[in-house]
Amino acid sequence: MNQKIVFFSVVFLSAINSYCQNQFSGDLVELTKLTLDKSPLIQRNELVIQNATGNVRVQRSAFDFNLFSSLSLSNNKSYLFAADPRTSLFDDDAIATNSSSFSLGVQRKFRFGLLASVSLDYDQISNNFPFNQLNINTGPDVSDHTVGATFSLTQPLFRGGGYKVNTALEEGSKLEVESSENNFELNTSFELLQTANSYWQYLAAFENLKIFKENEARVRNVLNITEELVKADKKPAGDLVQIQADLANQERLTTLATQNFYNAKLNLGRAIGLSDEESKNIGDPINSFPTIDGSGFTENLSTQQMLALAKENRKDLTAFDNIKEALELRLHLANNELKPQLDLTGFASYGGLNTGNGLNQAFNAFSDREGRNYGVGVRLNFAFPVNNNLARGNYIISKTALEDQEIAYDNLLRNINLNVSIAVNNLKNNVLTLTKAKETLDYSQNVFKNEQIKFQNGLTTLLNLILFQERLTFAQRDYLQAQQQFASSIANLRYETGTLINIDEDRTISTIDKTIFYNIPNNINN
Repeated sequence: MNQKIVFFSVVFLSAINSYCQNQFSGDLVELTKLTLDKSPLIQRNELVIQNATGNVRVQRSAFDFNLFSSLSLSNNKSYLFAADPRTSLFDDDAIATNSSSFSLGVQRKFRFGLLASVSLDYDQISNNFPFNQLNINTGPDVSDHTVGATFSLTQPLFRGGGYKVNTALEEGSKLEVESSENNFELNTSFELLQTANSYWQYLAAFENLKIFKENEARVRNVLNITEELVKADKKPAGDLVQIQADLANQERLTTLATQNFYNAKLNLGRAIGLSDEESKNIGDPINSFPTIDGSGFTENLSTQQMLALAKENRKDLTAFDNIKEALELRLHLANNELKPQLDLTGFASYGGLNTGNGLNQAFNAFSDREGRNYGVGVRLNFAFPVNNNLARGNYIISKTALEDQEIAYDNLLRNINLNVSIAVNNLKNNVLTLTKAKETLDYSQNVFKNEQIKFQNGLTTLLNLILFQERLTFAQRDYLQAQQQFASSIANLRYETGTLINIDEDRTISTIDKTIFYNIPNNINN
């Protein structure tokens, strides 16, 4: 019996521990931090940066050292004609030739276009013919060794020359990395904006459910009061039917509010990046809506001030500048491709020839004076496609892309100006709406309280009481909606001005605190 108790206790505690571990706090800041870890869109944006970083390495590979080598071994047999005079010089009727060749080199292109190459070549050949290539009777199967080393420098004079041309793709890919990092900040900011707005909807749904439960309790209280008045013959029994109908309607509205709260919870989990089961484990909201006094709002809030903040902090503007600069580099490269190709090459070679078997004979080909050869020279290569459609087409494409980017940048700036202006105007209107909604709620609460007293004293009708009770409910919901809109307008203004978050160079957010959701940005302290 004791063992069963211990077993079930362990299972129960494990279940409780698992449940607690899967619970997510209903704190806005904690849920915002959770978004950074869970959001699939943020994770995908990080992959975009990694992809752009990989492209930098691809473009940098054009300036890598390239090692090249080859090895060739062959055995050939050539049968001689009977009339060939060489048949009298050896017993075989075929010349058997063994040859091997080996080459090794390194090549590198430098960022100003210079191509440097160093190579070493070795060839060895032997056959059963007793005479070597100098007609010296050396005997059969004596090897001839040929060794050579070549160093060359090639500098493009027209097409492909110059530091800016050769580094255009590399520098452009670096700018694309910067652009993706700047877009990462903006996209992350947008995801946090979605989380914040979903949280305010979640909080509004939670408070809305409380309103309907309180309203249902008020109707029950009116029903109880009416039942007492009916018993005391102060109210007709027919009033109970009306109140019971009103109570049934309030219970229906409470059920709908419960469903809306459930939907808001799952939508919040969706914005964060949680699964269905994880979303259900989000705790009740523990934060309140921001207040007008605590937000730092002033009547002289300037649209121009917010526009200045946006131009200073919006990372998508910087990202567009990065891409524009990258496109300018590509256009410069495309313009260079329109030029003819004229390459100047300087080279020097050193080698030798030696005859004899043994590895030392191969090395002696380098050191012996006999058979030594060396040379220097220059070469000029010219090439130019007559129609040059490839280069002309790439130039048009690059020029069009740059012009399109300039138009897109101007359009982005135009939309930022419009969105900031709308955000400021919405904030001001939401402040006024929230103020008036609070006044209406205070008046409605006082009126309903007075109407309850009058109903108990028989000074008003049940219809009036129900009417003022509904007005109070509407006032509560309007005030709640005004609070949600005010909170969302602060987050939206911060997003439009680029002050919702600040990401460090290592793509980590330095701080996330409640002030970014409760305070209006300003030039002094964002």
